[in-house]
Amino acid sequence: MIKRLPLVALISTLVIIPLALPDLALAQSIVDNTTSDYQTGNYDLNDMVLLAIRASRIILGLVGSLALLMFIYGGLMFLISSGSSEKVTKAKNIIIAAAIGLIIVFTSFVIIRFVLEMMGISWNGIYTPGK
Repeated sequence: MIKRLPLVALISTLVIIPLALPDLALAQSIVDNTTSDYQTGNYDLNDMVLLAIRASRIILGLVGSLALLMFIYGGLMFLISSGSSEKVTKAKNIIIAAAIGLIIVFTSFVIIRFVLEMMGISWNGIYTPGK
């Protein structure tokens, strides 16, 4: 098992970095520093809602990526279990936990979208009055 640890770390690193790079690039744009409000600190409630929307998009993307990685890890554990019942059980538990985590992420996404739509705000943070 010790010999496989560097291989698993290398594979997971090679998978995590490409999945996380788009989200990390978005992390720089959470706060819009191109407006004069950024310079003066003159923010209102709409700016805070937009900040929360952007942060939730990034967090949901990262957590979804982590759930995908756990599916991959559980599948690899299942493949290398070589028929051992305790390793198969461990792999099944990992896959079940990843599925539950993914259900939680999707439910969070639906709740956030529902609340935003009820407030008249699109997922991009654009307020549309009278909708």
